[in-house]
Amino acid sequence: MDEEYTLKKVKFGAKPFFRPRNDRIILGVCSGLARKLRITSTASRVIFSLLTLLTGGTLAFVYIAIFLISPQE
Repeated sequence: MDEEYTLKKVKFGAKPFFRPRNDRIILGVCSGLARKLRITSTASRVIFSLLTLLTGGTLAFVYIAIFLISPQE
């Protein structure tokens, strides 16, 4: 019974959030969110802009906080 046992690396959990260097317009937060949510960057930017307008600009502070907290790719 000389069976070989091998261990395989299995990735659990979600991918970490990064701000990409190549797909950014301002600071890269929306394209990072788009990659995380698996949607297009344009859709992410439109949704984020609409939500910012609907919240009276409060989401702009969240954008800055995400920029300050998140690492760059």
